[in-house]
Amino acid sequence: MTNLGDKPAAAAIEIRPMEQADLPELLRLMHAIVAYERGSNFNLDEQELMRRGFGNRPEFGAFVADGGDRRLTGMAVHYEIPFMHSLQPLLMMKWLFVDPEYRGTGIGKLLFQRMAVHAKSIGHDKFCWFVLKDNANAQAFYRSVGATPDPEWDRWMISAPALTELTR
Repeated sequence: MTNLGDKPAAAAIEIRPMEQADLPELLRLMHAIVAYERGSNFNLDEQELMRRGFGNRPEFGAFVADGGDRRLTGMAVHYEIPFMHSLQPLLMMKWLFVDPEYRGTGIGKLLFQRMAVHAKSIGHDKFCWFVLKDNANAQAFYRSVGATPDPEWDRWMISAPALTELTR
């Protein structure tokens, strides 16, 4: 295995679709990105990931970066919005995450490239994702691969207090 210090080089990493045996590691990576994004109420567990990712109608898929020891170094989680105004589904990348100790090795780019191949292979001419407004490193990475912010859309939400007020 080629190393960059103690980090495996991207060439030593296999990018592949998730497997059921990956669920503990996927859960670890998902928890890490939610914590990084300052999320709360992390409720996923292996049983729920199994049901939602490998059930009769899988709700998400993922590509994982595997260094050969079953310890995942990164993931790209995706799902489809089944119906849009164009009568075509929209491919969304929910999370692109590389363990901090493996950043700078090219794994993020490999995962992103695998998402692009997947998008084209299932008939999409684009895919979308969200980026935290203050995540300059992610924004720089996405720009480096040719991505741009959507000039027409900003994500909006209704907060819990406003939702409660609206339903009174």
